[in-house]
Amino acid sequence: MSYLALARRYRPENFTKLLAQSHITRTLSSAVDSGRVSHAYLFCGPRGTGKTSAARILAKSVNCQKGPSSSPCGECVNCREIKAGISPDVFEIDAASNRGIDDIRELRENVRYAPVSSRYKIYIIDEVHRLTNEAFDALLKTLEEPPRQVIFIFATTEPQKLPATILSRTQRFDFKRIPVSSLAETVGDVAAKEGLRIEARAALMVARKADGSLRDALSLLDQLISFSEGNITAEATAEILGLIKTDFLFELTGAIIRHDTPAVLELFNIYFGEGSDIDELATELASFLGRLLLIKNGIKDAALLEMDSMEREKAATLIELVDTADILRMTRILADFIRDKKSGIDPMVAMEIALAGLAGMDKSIDIGRLLIDLGDAGHLGNRHSGSSTQTVARQSYSPESPAKSPEIDPGEQRRASPPAPPPEIAPSGPHDLADIGQWWPNFLGFIKAKSMALWVNLQHAVIEKVEDNTLYLGFSEQRSANRKMLAKDKKSLLTQLQEFCGNNVGLGLVKSSLEKDSASIKPAMPAQGAEEFLQQHPQIKKLHDLIDGEIIRFGGIA
Repeated sequence: MSYLALARRYRPENFTKLLAQSHITRTLSSAVDSGRVSHAYLFCGPRGTGKTSAARILAKSVNCQKGPSSSPCGECVNCREIKAGISPDVFEIDAASNRGIDDIRELRENVRYAPVSSRYKIYIIDEVHRLTNEAFDALLKTLEEPPRQVIFIFATTEPQKLPATILSRTQRFDFKRIPVSSLAETVGDVAAKEGLRIEARAALMVARKADGSLRDALSLLDQLISFSEGNITAEATAEILGLIKTDFLFELTGAIIRHDTPAVLELFNIYFGEGSDIDELATELASFLGRLLLIKNGIKDAALLEMDSMEREKAATLIELVDTADILRMTRILADFIRDKKSGIDPMVAMEIALAGLAGMDKSIDIGRLLIDLGDAGHLGNRHSGSSTQTVARQSYSPESPAKSPEIDPGEQRRASPPAPPPEIAPSGPHDLADIGQWWPNFLGFIKAKSMALWVNLQHAVIEKVEDNTLYLGFSEQRSANRKMLAKDKKSLLTQLQEFCGNNVGLGLVKSSLEKDSASIKPAMPAQGAEEFLQQHPQIKKLHDLIDGEIIRFGGIA
């Protein structure tokens, strides 16, 4: 007798056995038990998630001789014939090879005849999106008004390719990818039933490789059984399936975070020398960084992290040495690798450039902390933190001259106290409205320290005019929402303005006389004032030069 693959032997036989599709099985079970079965269903979703299995279970449920029942007996003639694929009333059609109008015309002729021995004739059309447009047109009338004894079940991985006329005549169910945790558990259970021992990490590797597909997971387990002697280890699983070992990813990522470029390149050359796939490395490394990002931001759900407890502990230690911003920049560099490879660069060279870029990447800099480190931070904060000068740090990697970062003891890094919040800006007034171009940036900083909500809306104002000791702030038509928000809290804004300028000033919020959006309006302070400002404040200029900054906005009105 020929060997029957695990994916066929362990195909779900009833709705309760379908993995991770309870949102579908509950609805179908209720429809069968209540006698409200539709004439046409559309099962969508990735491969191996249970679409065809659900179609067969539905066929058994409505045709079971002890039913209809959402729990078919599996023992009657109809159930056994459907399971064996020999039922005269259940037709499984592969649309990839029966996709023409003649095939559908034949189907239309056959649906007119009554079932041979069942309640319903059932047509399961797999990969239905492969039908031609003419075939869909021929099917449409039958699908709209089928005989009462006929049920159509369409299955597809690409529902977007189906005509809207077909979609509108079916009940659609979207199957989900099966979570890694559920797949790993099922792999372990099947292995136990087969009399095999499989390490938990090996089952997890199989589940990750299957990418949400139970059929793929059981096929991979079949492959492992062929090469094992009753005991499947994580080491053997990685080798047989050509997987990247998690330990290797930890070692490689650790070297990247330590900025150890020689170690990173050496690890890659060992990997490449073993004949492993470069694209697979990029995919797995990006996925690994994604899991680190989740852990860094407090996610503990094992199903989301796709890691066992030992791996989560190692990851928790590793992420102490890296910031969220750094992980995000790492994923961008990997995205650049994909772009470079598509442009025709040798994949090995492109990956070496990407890995060197990851290792040579400077640590993200907190500007506030850097100001403190430059010295006299409190003095700067009191005098100038109200300014709206903004700089952008250019820290992109250059292969010819990778940036060097100072060696930092990880223990010292963890023990370092968080940067102190910037001191609140004192008005140090009163200020004359006639000189608003000079002090407006400081006023915005003052408002930001008092009320973030006021500051956000105030960013979109233009100084319309100063008249009778009253400041009129204008808003373009596109920024009318910001004006209305400030109008609701005008009293609070006026209070802050009077504290800054004196109690005798007034405030008006008006529509701007300028037609352009305020985002393109020239700031209150001339652009050349930015250069003068840097010359007058050497500490800020030192910061600007240190990070190779670029002034992208100066003044309070943007």
